[in-house]
Amino acid sequence: MNILILLLSLPAAGLALPALAQHEHGADAAAASAARPAGRPGGRPGGRPGGQAEGREWTAQPLLLGKGERGDRGGAVLTLRGLTAPSVTVYAAEGPAERRKTEYPVGAAGARIAAVTPQIGNYHWVVAREENADSVRVASTAWYFGNPGDSPKELLTQPKHELEIVPAPLPREHRSYREAEKWRFQVRFRGQPLAGQSLSLETEFGSRSSSVTDAAGHATLVFPRDLKPAAEGEGNEARNRARFVLATEKEADGKRYLTAFNYTYSPDPERSRSLAWGAAFGVLGMAAATPLLRRRQAREGANGHA
Repeated sequence: MNILILLLSLPAAGLALPALAQHEHGADAAAASAARPAGRPGGRPGGRPGGQAEGREWTAQPLLLGKGERGDRGGAVLTLRGLTAPSVTVYAAEGPAERRKTEYPVGAAGARIAAVTPQIGNYHWVVAREENADSVRVASTAWYFGNPGDSPKELLTQPKHELEIVPAPLPREHRSYREAEKWRFQVRFRGQPLAGQSLSLETEFGSRSSSVTDAAGHATLVFPRDLKPAAEGEGNEARNRARFVLATEKEADGKRYLTAFNYTYSPDPERSRSLAWGAAFGVLGMAAATPLLRRRQAREGANGHA
């Protein structure tokens, strides 16, 4: 009976493993772990999602990385990696018309951004742009502010620069991009869906994949099961999400356009369930073997006395 109670309790305990928390708030329909993604962009893409060192270069694509927790109401600091821009642009789904598109200068510590108003939150869209005579490089992400706000569904349909990668959709409230899940993204050029365009996915743990857009500009990608456990001394926050970046390129009118969208993804919750059931079957195997071992020992003892 005691063994049965132990077996029944193990799966429940496994479901509570701390390494598999999820994070993200948001849109009408997708972002934090890993990643945290970018307001806890999925979380907090500028922290240390996935247990990776802050300075580690895992991609050549341009990134917008945030410092601060998901749900911060006052603001956040975003830093640029892989491109140089004098400012970042923050788009909001609602609020005063003059504040729905706001420029924030990039200083030595990054760009300090804020919600459209102190009372309005939800997802905001953030863009950094580097342009010269023959190329345009864009980094984009989403950042979640903790107060209620309109869904970003309509905001995402509005063109913001030439070549765009748009989540279709962002994660819903209390959800995130997660390992082993399929998610859809749209590629647009000058506001129009771009068919037959290659879209690449990179994660900070080295996974690489790609997909090609359909007639509506949509590409579907599967997030890899590649999150690693947190290193010794790191808290649970480090292992709850990891960063990823999507990127695509196009040449037009003598210019080369490159655009990237970075965010975070979380672990597959089935990992904890598999671990719990594996432990349960291990205990079951030991329990089944115990009577056989005892009988064998008894026989060997009897033979020794004969």
